[in-house]
Amino acid sequence: MSTFDNLVAQIWGSRPIEPPSAETSLEESRRKLLDAIAQSAFTNLRTYSNCCRSTLWAVQTHLRLPDTGMIQACSALAGGIAGTGETCGSVIGGLMAIGQALGSDGYHDIERDLRARAAAKAFVESFTEALGSTRCYGVQESLIGWICDDVSKAQAWQDANGPSACAAACGLAARMAAEQILQSFDSQQEISSQTL
Repeated sequence: MSTFDNLVAQIWGSRPIEPPSAETSLEESRRKLLDAIAQSAFTNLRTYSNCCRSTLWAVQTHLRLPDTGMIQACSALAGGIAGTGETCGSVIGGLMAIGQALGSDGYHDIERDLRARAAAKAFVESFTEALGSTRCYGVQESLIGWICDDVSKAQAWQDANGPSACAAACGLAARMAAEQILQSFDSQQEISSQTL
């Protein structure tokens, strides 16, 4: 099975997303939340065609982070930063979500910024481990086996299921970013309960 097929199976798998019940464990509730985030990012990209925005929006929506104009700021970041093939938009969207959820809103909370940076680093390392690169063209190569770096290749990209491959990368990035955010929230709750 290809990397792309494995990734889509992870996102859409055979597990239907059902609302948690009273008997649902915290771990199972979290898994369902992460599944919903990954599926939303996948669907967002297939519907709206902007990897950065699709990833960020999925995390913002499901973790109830306020939209502070960041969705609009994503508009030029798709296609590896303005279509240049550089850093994958799904990676940028994931990093923006982590920064929004965990970073400080000024220059005076260095501890918060260090936590955000640690979560961002773990996210980048996980994404790179899964797909071999954080570069848009590297991700395309990993998932499809070639890169779509010219508009003349658009039909071949469609035929090779390129848009779904990018949607899968968005789903993976959204899940990984949300995992880092939730882990950081858990760590903060542990620290808070220990200091009481």
